[in-house]
Amino acid sequence: MGNVIERLAESNFMKKLQQISQKMTTNEIFATISSGMGATMGLIMLGAVIQIICALGELIFKWSPQSPSYIAFYMPYKLTMGLLGFFMCFSMASNYAKRKKRNTMQAGFTAIVCYILVMSPVVSASADGGESFFEALNLGALGTGGMFVALIIGLCSVAISEFAIRHNWMIKLPDVVPEGIANSFNAIIPTGINILVWYGLSILIAVLSQGTLTLASVITKVLSVPIGYLTSTPGMFVIIILCQLLWFFGIHGTGITFNAIMIPYVTAYMTNSSLAAAGQPLEWSPLFLFGALSIMGGTGNTLALCVMGLRSKSKRISTVSKAALVPGIFNINEPVIFGYPIMYNSIMLIPYILCSVVVAVLMLLAYTFGLMAYPQVLIMTTLPIVLSAFMNSLDWRNCVFAALMFPVCYVVYLPFFKVYEKQCLEQESEEGIVTAE
Repeated sequence: MGNVIERLAESNFMKKLQQISQKMTTNEIFATISSGMGATMGLIMLGAVIQIICALGELIFKWSPQSPSYIAFYMPYKLTMGLLGFFMCFSMASNYAKRKKRNTMQAGFTAIVCYILVMSPVVSASADGGESFFEALNLGALGTGGMFVALIIGLCSVAISEFAIRHNWMIKLPDVVPEGIANSFNAIIPTGINILVWYGLSILIAVLSQGTLTLASVITKVLSVPIGYLTSTPGMFVIIILCQLLWFFGIHGTGITFNAIMIPYVTAYMTNSSLAAAGQPLEWSPLFLFGALSIMGGTGNTLALCVMGLRSKSKRISTVSKAALVPGIFNINEPVIFGYPIMYNSIMLIPYILCSVVVAVLMLLAYTFGLMAYPQVLIMTTLPIVLSAFMNSLDWRNCVFAALMFPVCYVVYLPFFKVYEKQCLEQESEEGIVTAE
């Protein structure tokens, strides 16, 4: 088995995969998506805090979703999450423009104008102009349901402006004109082209489909086909295995796989958040199985490995385990992956993959039989084990499930740990290293 893994690690396929991974992580589009999503994390975390406050209000003060106190506390959540696509579009465009060394504010404003025209065109307005413009907009369309469109428009609007600028399609003013005024005139043609492209496509699709389709629905349907396969229950198991394999070969598997499912993942959580706020039953999504990757000590659920390593006679294992224990409690396990190491360690490959798969199977069964609550609070930060399980569901059953996964992971890792420990002791004996007490 070890020889097979070593040959695979040195194969041209793996070398090519590593090159592709490095190109992806340094690619400006990939980096823009990551940083653009990262810029909205503050809003998402604010929304999570508000949800928890409202949940505690229901529990302690018996608030109902219709009570004035609940509505007052929940209003900031509706404002932030209800316009998440709007904010994300601005974030994507400004981040991409920054990488292109263009005016970030103008790029952001151009993108959100196009986003509103595509996602929320004027639906009604009185003939005498009595109804205000904002009252005529469907602001409900600018939330999580439009994040795919926000991503596309945020990136493509900057690309369109960049094309216009490179071809000098701008209004040139004398050098004596103040920079602020010059920048405003320079943005007229690129912004106008963007509006013509996006709004023109919207009108064309609406006319050709006789009003049955919009540009937003076309984008969503086209992207939903591959995403649908990826985010199905079998697809999530493939993602879990792929994530572990990438980590094993020294590639940041979590970053790559999560970026592929980030938008539907956030959408699934926001859908349940809205249902919880309305007092309606929550919905199941296979995307919730992604939590099986790191429910007990980071990717691969390696906390059990740290604990069993504390008493190891191997100096290497005991030292790494002591250093990795506290980070592991906070679901951070790079010390284990690179310290044990798990990376390129053929003995630990099987339990590293198997552990998350087993947890995912048990998690699926627990959700199916109502032994766990569906998540509803999106927590995009590292929290201690068990606490993170409670915070995203606000249900004690999820804490119990997370705690029960520790002995499960312990059993999965133990036989392979014993083999690896024996190997380490033999190596340390040959090198004259004193075993740990």
